[in-house]
Amino acid sequence: MTWVVSILPLLSLISSCLGQSSIIPSPFSVFRLTPSSPYQKAAIELLYKNASMLNLDFWKTSHDGSRFWDVMVGEREQSTLLSILDRANISFEKTIDDVEKLIKTREHSPRKMSFSRRLKDDSVSSSGYDFRRYSSYPAMQKWMRNLARDYPHLVQLTSIGLTHEGRSIDGIEIGLNRETSRVFWIDAGIHAREWAAPHTALYFIHQLTSRWEDPEMRKMLETITFVILPCVNPDGYEFTRSSTNPHIRLWRKNRSEMICRNDHWGRRRCCRGVDLNRNFDFHFKESGSSDDPCSEIYQGKTAFSEPETRAIRDAVLSRRYRDRMDGFITLHTYSQIWIHSYGHKKEAYPGDIDDLYKVAKRATAALEAMYGTKYIVGSGADTLYPASGGSEDWVKQTTHVKYVYLIELRPEEKNWDGFILDERELLPTARETWAGIRVVAEAILDRKAQMDNQKLPGRCVNVKLSCARWLRERPQLCTQVPLFMKENCALACGIC
Repeated sequence: MTWVVSILPLLSLISSCLGQSSIIPSPFSVFRLTPSSPYQKAAIELLYKNASMLNLDFWKTSHDGSRFWDVMVGEREQSTLLSILDRANISFEKTIDDVEKLIKTREHSPRKMSFSRRLKDDSVSSSGYDFRRYSSYPAMQKWMRNLARDYPHLVQLTSIGLTHEGRSIDGIEIGLNRETSRVFWIDAGIHAREWAAPHTALYFIHQLTSRWEDPEMRKMLETITFVILPCVNPDGYEFTRSSTNPHIRLWRKNRSEMICRNDHWGRRRCCRGVDLNRNFDFHFKESGSSDDPCSEIYQGKTAFSEPETRAIRDAVLSRRYRDRMDGFITLHTYSQIWIHSYGHKKEAYPGDIDDLYKVAKRATAALEAMYGTKYIVGSGADTLYPASGGSEDWVKQTTHVKYVYLIELRPEEKNWDGFILDERELLPTARETWAGIRVVAEAILDRKAQMDNQKLPGRCVNVKLSCARWLRERPQLCTQVPLFMKENCALACGIC
């Protein structure tokens, strides 16, 4: 009997358990599941597929079968989970005994903060923002308003739209030539529970505004306008701050309207929220998302069904930004991965993958040089799991933005505490990530210089680093697409 056939009794067991699971609040634990065979991998994938019905919250998934899965479960559902794991003979360990207790210890207990001397200057900004702590969305907005007031020549407050609950999605433009310079977009907090991401984006703002007079920084700000939106899902973020209950603190989606329906077992289930990073029009609904409104990865009824994703789309495609944007980065947690496109399936890459990969490797090397933190570089499908509908992939496919990345911040994938990053790690995380962001900004500067040189009489250059490879693979390109090749590979084609 093959494992495909032997999975049938397990499917029957899962089906019988679905009607018994409870949604009554209870203490939550996290288990790490480690499959060692195709049968065990298939069993865990069945759990994952039915996670919303079983009240399981998968923190980490591994669809290639070579790594572990982390899943949070309430005390009432633990017996169901353990029965299924026992039936499939899957190895597991409990990594967090009480998630709410960890949340209170990491994020709510009063304690003196201890930082090294070199971090001291970055802990509290001149405008009063405390980078040693997580903060509320209104506090972020107030700080950005103060910066726009204090640095009117450098900073402009912007709003790209309103959320489902009517909050303004605020950010700031930072640059010395904001109307004409190249644009580097950075957003964070599209997943509500990933608190370290908005904090890191705010730290970027602090670096740019507090050091704008440094010669290197000033040169950068004369050529690049940074558009930074620290929290593009403020409804979800504020909801996660409203309680230490793990079901609330670890909420992932936005707060869209409630959808009610009966499941296969006759239970009336009412759930709300859309995973905003599955809601963009990039291979929508194809992989890594769900049609179940109760799922953590529910993609929504249609692409761009949510006001938050429409706001990002409209801003990126606006006249103000579209033809000027050279960089787009969206910050997430966790796993320590610097992700390039595309994420909907394995081994799917854009045509300029060489350029993207080289810059990403330089960025992660600069990041590692700060504290020794190691990052992996690759696509989301190759390094994590296939998932369609992401903002970064939509931007890369739809626009002419060159350097597009999704960054999964600290901690590393093997860490057991995942989304509940200790506040003592906030500044190191932000500082090392800024080192990587600087590398991308420098790549934008270099590309701008190359494009400017190409426009000068008598100059003949290759704008694209991939020109030589393109011509090795297709020598006829210079004559097949002469206009494109003249603009991007003039030297390689001898078109000067």
